[in-house]
Amino acid sequence: MLKPLATGFSRGTVEELSRQKGEPEWMLQKRLQAWEIYENTPAPLGRRGDLGTLRTISNFKFQELSPYIASDTNGALPAAIEQSLQQALVNERSGLIVQHNSSVVHTELNDKLKQQGVILTDMDTAVRTYPELVQKHFMTDCIPVATSKYTALHAAFWSGGFFLYIPKGVEITAPILAQVWLDASASAAFTHTLIIADAQSSVRFVEEYTSKVDAQHPALLSDIVELYAKNEARIEFSNLQDLDQNTWNISNKNALYEKDGSVTYVAADLGSKVTLSTLGLGLKGNGSAGELVGVFFTDNDQRYSINTLSDHAALSTNAETLVKGVLTGSSRVEFDGMIRVEPGAQQTASYLSAHGLLLSKQARGEFIPGLEIAANEVSASHGATSGQVDEEQLFYLMVRGIPREEAERIIVQGFFEPVLQRIPLENLRGRLRRSIVRRMSGEYETEADSWVDAQERWEIEGVDEGAIHLNGNPVDADEEIKLSEY
Repeated sequence: MLKPLATGFSRGTVEELSRQKGEPEWMLQKRLQAWEIYENTPAPLGRRGDLGTLRTISNFKFQELSPYIASDTNGALPAAIEQSLQQALVNERSGLIVQHNSSVVHTELNDKLKQQGVILTDMDTAVRTYPELVQKHFMTDCIPVATSKYTALHAAFWSGGFFLYIPKGVEITAPILAQVWLDASASAAFTHTLIIADAQSSVRFVEEYTSKVDAQHPALLSDIVELYAKNEARIEFSNLQDLDQNTWNISNKNALYEKDGSVTYVAADLGSKVTLSTLGLGLKGNGSAGELVGVFFTDNDQRYSINTLSDHAALSTNAETLVKGVLTGSSRVEFDGMIRVEPGAQQTASYLSAHGLLLSKQARGEFIPGLEIAANEVSASHGATSGQVDEEQLFYLMVRGIPREEAERIIVQGFFEPVLQRIPLENLRGRLRRSIVRRMSGEYETEADSWVDAQERWEIEGVDEGAIHLNGNPVDADEEIKLSEY
């Protein structure tokens, strides 16, 4: 077990971390180069007139954090993690890997997959055991070290994290589950996920972030996810960020596609005090296709900055980005989405849609889509909206005896449901529905309500036949409540 490191970030701390891990010289040099980039790169402050999320992050007291906190589980998983696994996002899984604070504490993989050459391990082990794979793919082309000041800090201090390699032609049907659990206050965890899907392989990977730290000493989770989809490979990646609101989150996820590669992202952000999230689709191979589905819900004084990029750099590529979220309290959300079509990327098809629904007069949201087109045989479109709940829809429901709070909940469900139906994992859909209902009810600690309980008077696929009035009588066919999608 590594010894705790001194509070704060410095070159000496980088060297001590690498020394204690027993890393090869090439990784030490990579860390030190990253530290130099971090020191010489200014913090991004955003543009004039924005909502100030980047400036808020730049003022975070990084030097009060401990860059490495060892797990003291002694081989047994903490009770909170065990409970979380019982409520996991997958019923059946091919593998499981768990990180507690700065280190991975549990790994398991199906024996048949091991025999087929699948590798699932922590990043520290991968650096020593599979250096040829890690050195080629770790923060090189997918997310370079110099992408931003924060990616450089991550490259200097990463610890723990997940490494997955799927050999050519291997198909993993049951999902692999990864969990990150933080409970160390005033700490920084730098978890790194590297997935390499070789040609004609496929995998479903599910990540979940949770935390419980002291309000007086906030923590930081800096996560980077790099996905490599080789020729005709398929990756389905789902991430649920459900950190407590005493944890800050800086996240950068990107995928690189080779010929006919396919990656589907699902990104659900519910927690954290402040989140800076960057999601990318790097369509470098002819015929590659990417899909990004994003869901968020903010309340209290949460701040989110979400940035997406569909980067088309090859022939006949396709991408679709769909993001929806609800803002309550005095929360702030900034969304910047970009479709970029490089010169020569003909026959591109790309779509971007982002929508925010505000339930409070104090909440603010900015949703800004963009296009950069440098080819002439392109089909690309985008759209973004943000606004308060439609008073006419509220009135329509309230005159039928539905209280205002319940009416707002029904409208929010109608707003979210089309994007939730795009999420392939049934357990994740259910988890998001329950979380959204609880958040709207102001309840965080108990499973107080279920999506179905809250939608008994709402027409939704597979549920509308059970719709009832408040008096308990069934709704007549010509009296069904119909809500248009935002």
